[in-house]
Amino acid sequence: MTEGDVAPAPATPTPDHDPAVDRLAEGLAARGVALAGARVLLLGLPECRDSEVSAVPPLAGLLHAAGALVRAVAPHAATAAHPAGLLCVPLTARELSEADAVVLLAAPRKTDRPLVERWAAYVHDARAAPRM
Repeated sequence: MTEGDVAPAPATPTPDHDPAVDRLAEGLAARGVALAGARVLLLGLPECRDSEVSAVPPLAGLLHAAGALVRAVAPHAATAAHPAGLLCVPLTARELSEADAVVLLAAPRKTDRPLVERWAAYVHDARAAPRM
């Protein structure tokens, strides 16, 4: 991963659309990959407690609806289904290297950052821009 491979955070989303999806599609297209069928790894999924479906960000559903193969890193999960049906996987070099894009929902933990920098081919920053 190089600095040029990190896409900036999107503008504020509307309820039924998120500009992060368009920006991700553009970033993938520049690499010759279509969003439909792309393997997208979400990093920074909120912890899920007691089957909280709301822990899955709307972006995950929008990416799935666009045809992306969406997986998410859950800090304490082995490969398992999230209560909302999202496949949660551990953060490994293999997951990162097999992903067409890694989407940051939160900043990577200090211990995870070197792994992401080494193995992710394309990182898309979907974190909300700070408000002034």
